[in-house]
Amino acid sequence: MRLPLSALFAAAGPLFAAAPALALTALTGTAFGAGLTEPTYVLQHLLGLIAIGLWAGQNGGVAVWQVPAAALTALAAAGLAARYGVRLPYAGPGLAGSLLVMGGLVALGLRVPAVAAVLVAALAAVFHGYAQEGAWAFLGGFLAGSGLMVCAGLGLAGALAQGVSPRAVQMCGGGVALAGLLDLLGTF
Repeated sequence: MRLPLSALFAAAGPLFAAAPALALTALTGTAFGAGLTEPTYVLQHLLGLIAIGLWAGQNGGVAVWQVPAAALTALAAAGLAARYGVRLPYAGPGLAGSLLVMGGLVALGLRVPAVAAVLVAALAAVFHGYAQEGAWAFLGGFLAGSGLMVCAGLGLAGALAQGVSPRAVQMCGGGVALAGLLDLLGTF
C-alpha cells in the first residue's frame, strides 16, 4: 500500500510544530544531555548524519549495519583526537563537503560495495566528530545522539522507499547536497 505524500506530510506536521518539552531543558543542563541534543541543534550534523543513514538504507544488505557502525566509530575517534589536540586541516569546509558528498550519493541513488560505503561514511563522519571536543560525558552524549540521527535516516529511507517511492529518498539526498553546497558557498 502506498501512502500519498500529502498524508506523510500531514502526519509529520505536528512533529515540526511541537514546542520543546520541559524535560529537554532538564536534560540539556548536563554535559551528556548537551551532547545528546547537539546533533539535532546543529543543522550540519543533523543533515549529515541523517544522510549517512539514508545512504545505508539505500545500499541495503550488510551496509544497513556496517555503514552506521563505521560512521559512529570514526565520529568517536575524531572527537577523541580533537580532544587530545590533533588538528584536522580544513575541518569547516570538510563538514560542508561531507553534506555535499553524502547528499549527492543519496540523490544519485549510488549503490557501492559495502567496503566502499563504509570508508566513505567513515570519512564523512570524521568531520562531524572532530567538531566535538568537549568533556567525556558530552562526547558520550554526542555519540548517542548521532547514533539516533543515523538510525532516523535509516528508518526514513525504509519508510519513504516503501510508503512513497525510492525517488523520495533521492529527493531528500538532493536537499542535503544543496545544503552542503550552500554551506560551502557561505550562504547557508
